[in-house]
Amino acid sequence: PKMAVFWVIFLLSGLLTPSQGLAGSAPVSARMDKDVLESALTGSLANGNLLQGLLDGLLGPNGLLGGLLGPNGLLGGTLLGGGLLGKDGLLGTINGLTGLSIANITLPKISLRFLPGIGLELNIYTQVLLDGKGAVGGLIQLQVEANITARVRLVQNKSGALRLVIEDCKTLLGGINIRAGPKVPLVEKTLKSVLGNVLPGVLCPVADVVLGVVNQLLGSVTSVLPLGALGNLQYTLSSLPIVGDKSIQLDLNLLLRDAEGNVVQPAGGQPVPVTLPPAAGRGAQLGLSQGVLSAVLGLAQRQGAFNMDISSSAVPNSIPLTTSALLSAFPQLASVLPGSLPLALRVRLANAPLVTLRDGKATATLRAAIDVLARRLGFPPQPLFSLDSDVVLSIAPSVSSGRLHVSLAADRVNLRLASSQVGPIDVSQLEGWVKDVLAAAYVPAINNAVSMGIPLPNIFNTSFENGQVDVTDVRLAPLPAP
Repeated sequence: PKMAVFWVIFLLSGLLTPSQGLAGSAPVSARMDKDVLESALTGSLANGNLLQGLLDGLLGPNGLLGGLLGPNGLLGGTLLGGGLLGKDGLLGTINGLTGLSIANITLPKISLRFLPGIGLELNIYTQVLLDGKGAVGGLIQLQVEANITARVRLVQNKSGALRLVIEDCKTLLGGINIRAGPKVPLVEKTLKSVLGNVLPGVLCPVADVVLGVVNQLLGSVTSVLPLGALGNLQYTLSSLPIVGDKSIQLDLNLLLRDAEGNVVQPAGGQPVPVTLPPAAGRGAQLGLSQGVLSAVLGLAQRQGAFNMDISSSAVPNSIPLTTSALLSAFPQLASVLPGSLPLALRVRLANAPLVTLRDGKATATLRAAIDVLARRLGFPPQPLFSLDSDVVLSIAPSVSSGRLHVSLAADRVNLRLASSQVGPIDVSQLEGWVKDVLAAAYVPAINNAVSMGIPLPNIFNTSFENGQVDVTDVRLAPLPAP
């Protein structure tokens, strides 16, 4: 299978019209070329019960062709039993042909042609195998090739569900070959004439069966997906898909809900629509705005994942979490506290992380309050000073198991003194030390809290497994005033 190209799009500026977007949602956009859609459709027919359902619908006693060619059907009863193809009919008189029935139908080959602004043209090629009996009980076997072409339009119902409906359908029969039995010219000519007149009118419903599979795939786009203990998310269609000459684009909204079912507002104000960059090649693209990641990190922050108390047991021995580590910043501490005492860091985050992009790299900035406390045996923790910090974490995205995963790493720390109980402090001397402590104990805890990843939308069963993940800054210039 082809590797899908996966784009993570962070929009830093843009213009949003009132009709775009949905309150409390983050925009997502997907673009699929026709090869991806054809592959997904063929794969869905070939796997699981979808193909069996298709065959049952065509070949079963109550199915489309079973009803047509069965004992009580048009060809099986009227034409086969006593009519054109029956014992006393035209072919029966000529060759005693009876019991004509559908033996098999091959897996349809699907090809698509996009109709810009309208929908698509669906071409279905299949072969039907017919069995019958000759005058002396010999087997007669016919193979019929059929091309079904349907013009299909995309529509959206009141609930927002997307469906494909057939506007026009035509069937063209190809070769009709007698694979077994006597090849009598008159029999062969008559069979081709009868089947050529009857089958085209009844094979178009095969396109409905195939469209049922496509509509199932479309319906799966809007399913609710779990986010573990954090809650769940749901992708919804924001508008009708945009059909181009080579691809189809779906614009989605992502609604994120916490464990209580409340919608989580993405950070950063009104969401900006995703604009996908030009495709680098064939395949699929999925663009997530920065609001998607902001909302997930914000949900984790609301549930306390970014609040942590760090003690010496949480860091390796190579990182001293003692008062002696602070002496370079304020030597007078030695006269305030006896000896070298263990320290604890209390990290609290009041607001959601801010996701931004610079120079092609995604980062999350945490504006955290950090309290530094000394611990003495038999005494309550003693506050030494408090810091206001900007903790910048780099974001490394990847895709696995149908989810977008992010790995956070400490990039840099900027400190400001908020208050001190031990006198003036040169906090710039502590930035490296605080960064090391956070990298060792704090960041791994955050990564664990968001390890479930962000479920990607199921778009035509497309797997983005091992897809290329790019972080792209797409800036939208404001439209000129009319």
